[in-house]
Amino acid sequence: GHSLLDAATANGFDLVALDRPCYGSSDPLPENEVSFSRNAEILDAAIGALWKEREGEHPGVVVVGHSMGAAIAMLIAARQPDWPLIGVSLSGIHDTAPPIVRSAWDSMPPGDVVFTPDQRRMFFYGPDWTLEPGIVDRAEISASPIPLAELVEVVGTWPEAAASVAGQVRVPVQYVAFEFESLWTITPESVESFGGYFHDAPVVSTELMAGTGHDVDHHRLGQAFQLRQLAFTLECAASLTRPSD
Repeated sequence: GHSLLDAATANGFDLVALDRPCYGSSDPLPENEVSFSRNAEILDAAIGALWKEREGEHPGVVVVGHSMGAAIAMLIAARQPDWPLIGVSLSGIHDTAPPIVRSAWDSMPPGDVVFTPDQRRMFFYGPDWTLEPGIVDRAEISASPIPLAELVEVVGTWPEAAASVAGQVRVPVQYVAFEFESLWTITPESVESFGGYFHDAPVVSTELMAGTGHDVDHHRLGQAFQLRQLAFTLECAASLTRPSD
């Protein structure tokens, strides 16, 4: 009941969920290649191959990225891909992590990181009233081992690179942060500041969404968030038919 795939299908969208390298059924990367930029390179090629199969059916592609996936989506957009990217929907990403998160990630042992249910509850979810009973346990199916190199990058070099990457994005941007975010230091001012990094994007929508935490899809307002993403996608497609001034 919390799947963006289901919500997209129910509303007539053709949505494809790609397993990133090192996740799901996709091949792992050599240890020295695990990085957001390498992910962006591989996913750029994968989306390009998908587009060649479907290009007569749709006006373009909107890339949806959450958390580290949002950083990678920004890098994909910054590459100026040769398939028709018409928008990026980003959530759960920022450029300032609280000290407790940085120290927790720095203390992780080498190898893939698996969060316990208690850790997932602490880092990824808002207060109890924002959740359905039992959702953390039910959501375990979506929890995957995470390469330590990605956790190190997201609190290490990513915050230094975020503004420069965002400045190279030239398609409409939807950026959503969350009231009960534990992985990033979020304020209304910092959300507006992050949105301002996309200075070359034709349209930038920034929102600090109330009543939800980092794993937004698993909260009571998950469906409301997903409908925002789908509405943004419709707006990106509709903008293609707008006459130029």
